[in-house]
Amino acid sequence: MNIQMVPVEIVALKTDMQVVLSALRRLGCVHFDELAESPQVSARPLTLDRQTLQKQEDSNFLRARLDGLLDTLGCERDGQPSPTTEETLKEAQAGLNEIMPKVQELTGRRERLLAEQASLPRYETTLRKLLPIIPPSARHPDNRSIGILVSRAHMAVLDSVGKRVLDLTAGRGEIIASDVDASTRAMLIVFPKEYTEEIEALLGREDVSRLRLPADLDEGPPDLILAKLHRRMAEIPKELNAIQIELTTLTQEWCGRLTTWRDLVRDDLDANSVLTRLGETDTTFVIAGWVPEQRLIQVRESLQENIGDAFLVRALPLTPDLKKRAPVIQHNPKPAQPFESLVRLLAVPRYGHIDPTQLMAFFLPIFFGMILGDIGYGAILLVLSLLLMRRFKPGVVRDVLIVLAMGSAWAIVFGVLYGELFGTLGEHLGLQPIWIDRASPEDVASLLVMSLVVGAVHLTLGLILGVLEAIRDRSRNHLLERGGMLIGLISLFFIVAIVSDYLPDNFMTPAIVGVILGIVLLGASLGWLGIIMGPIEFIGLIGNLLSYLRIAAIGLASVYLAKVANDIAGMAGSLIIGIILAVLIHALNLVLGAFSPTIHSLRLHYVEFFRKFYEGGGRPYRPFQSQLSTDHHKRV
Repeated sequence: MNIQMVPVEIVALKTDMQVVLSALRRLGCVHFDELAESPQVSARPLTLDRQTLQKQEDSNFLRARLDGLLDTLGCERDGQPSPTTEETLKEAQAGLNEIMPKVQELTGRRERLLAEQASLPRYETTLRKLLPIIPPSARHPDNRSIGILVSRAHMAVLDSVGKRVLDLTAGRGEIIASDVDASTRAMLIVFPKEYTEEIEALLGREDVSRLRLPADLDEGPPDLILAKLHRRMAEIPKELNAIQIELTTLTQEWCGRLTTWRDLVRDDLDANSVLTRLGETDTTFVIAGWVPEQRLIQVRESLQENIGDAFLVRALPLTPDLKKRAPVIQHNPKPAQPFESLVRLLAVPRYGHIDPTQLMAFFLPIFFGMILGDIGYGAILLVLSLLLMRRFKPGVVRDVLIVLAMGSAWAIVFGVLYGELFGTLGEHLGLQPIWIDRASPEDVASLLVMSLVVGAVHLTLGLILGVLEAIRDRSRNHLLERGGMLIGLISLFFIVAIVSDYLPDNFMTPAIVGVILGIVLLGASLGWLGIIMGPIEFIGLIGNLLSYLRIAAIGLASVYLAKVANDIAGMAGSLIIGIILAVLIHALNLVLGAFSPTIHSLRLHYVEFFRKFYEGGGRPYRPFQSQLSTDHHKRV
């Protein structure tokens, strides 16, 4: 069900604006509307002064720096709620100025080391190609070596370079060349150090790609450089580990404070985000919004306590246009609350219309239990759901786990009724079906009939609710459409009962007339197109009913897969192999038993049931409150 909401206008002096906003935020029950969406409120949009805009810009920059630093350090802990003050923001800025250079220096070193670690193996490969052609002169302390690797297609370049080197050094240089593989030729130039500039200039003019090594390795012949490279590759992991230790120390020291500051800055930005929704006059500011009816008095009392009598809280008339925009608070009994997340996955209910949460909370676990219907599988899923629930905070995932636990409990109940324990294994333990034996071919027809009866009840209830919604909305088309479906469906039930000899044949004519009347009403809601679409839509309604056969079909698939597992265990030549095969198939069936019943139960609600009455498109209730506070459902 939805909580009754009241549209309100709040007016106070501009000098009291921050005090009023702080009081409303602590109260946490006022949903702010955009001023443009409230024509009943006469005011111009609030103009923010330069100081406020600068503060918001500084806070956004501070938040970005904090987020980046927290990502770098890998902090995920929650901060401790506390009020945000100017001193808090100054403290956060000072803390960032202290730790940011340290982290930047460490991460910069780490990135350079990682890049070096990735590049050194490539140098090693190249240097190894030069090892076979190193002459003794390369080890002379007055000589220098330069290695060149070129494609065999450019051999002429190497010959030219070799001749020029010998000319420049007056024959004191040495040129050694060799094929290192089928496509590459290596050249090692050894020359006196005083010719370094001339040789470098020559290689630059000839546009020859030489082997360029890091500065700390670029001295000596290739074999000595290779030894240095190996030592460097062994040193880098140690340096990276030392950097990680320093970062871990900083994380342990600063993570709590940084997370708290981040949350407080986010909270401060959230508090100021509503300023663009406010209006103003020359001396006052104006808030247009919504308050739960039972908390309107609290709003007045809170403002009076903080600023005295210099304010106005006026309840606005709830016009039809305003009612369409009213925010929705879903208020359901605690057992049904996990299903609110499943309803919102489809759409938020419209204000003043039916909230199907409690209906879903009643039917969906039963559908799940009817499909799975096994004591063993139900017990395992129940235990797993309860264990996993402890690992997740309140949210969609935890709600789904609660729903799965409820469905698993019903699976145990129906497992007793079906007499199933890991399929047909219960038979060997003396377990007998109380209601329907799904493994017996004789009971398949009863199982199908049961599924259709459940579908008939579900659809009929949906159409009755749809008719009531149409009457409430005074919607002629919806009334004709849903009323026609309801009359036609009930008449169809009469025809089936007559054919099955549950009713006398005298009812056949009224039943046929009822089906025709239902199709006519259904078609009338579609205008002239209804002449064709009316019968098609009614056939679609029958398809909706037949869709509930999936309750029987998916359940039967699970039963026979379990039976296959048990039969394989008995047929295998080895007891151990048979048990392993049976466990694997049962595990597969358990996974399917967790997902298939959930998905198909949801489909029966979303597609077959909800479409008959559910009006989505509501606006979620988002009260102005601290993001560090408790969930608003606990406040309302």
